[in-house]
Amino acid sequence: MTVRRVSVLARRGCPLRRLACWVRAFDRRVGYRGSVLLFFTLWAGGNAVRLAWPSQEALASPTLVYLGSIAPLWLLALPWAVASLASLVCAFRVEDRLAFGVMAGVMAFWAVTYLAGAVVGVIPQGVWACIVQVVVAGLVLRISGWSEPHRDT
Repeated sequence: MTVRRVSVLARRGCPLRRLACWVRAFDRRVGYRGSVLLFFTLWAGGNAVRLAWPSQEALASPTLVYLGSIAPLWLLALPWAVASLASLVCAFRVEDRLAFGVMAGVMAFWAVTYLAGAVVGVIPQGVWACIVQVVVAGLVLRISGWSEPHRDT
C-alpha cells in the first residue's frame, strides 16, 4: 500500500493555501509595473520620512546641513511624499505613467541638488549620490516604457 503525500498547500482550508491564493490574486491585480511602483512607494516614503524627521546624528551630516541651507528639510521631503503617494495610487491603476514621471522627476531634481553640493564642495560624496539618482531615474524611465506582459489565466 502506497501512502499518498498531500502538500500543505493542497489541503483545503489551510491558511498557507489561502495566503498563496491571495498573493497570486494581488500579483494579478497590480502586475509587474504595479509591483515596481509599490517598491518605489516604500523608497520615496522612506526618503520623505528621513528628511521630515531626521535624527540628531543625521542633522550633523554635511548632506543635511547643505540641504537645510537650501530650504527647510520638511519642504524638501514634500516631493518624495508626493512621489510616494502617486506611486501608491497608480500601482493599482492601468494608467500609471504619471507615477513613473513624478518619480523620475524627483530623482532628477535630487541628482542636480547632489551635484551642486559636490561642485560647491559641501557634500563629499555628492557626485556618487548624483550618479545613483541618475541611474535609478533612467531605470524608472525605462520601466515606464514597458508594457505589462499578457498572462494566460
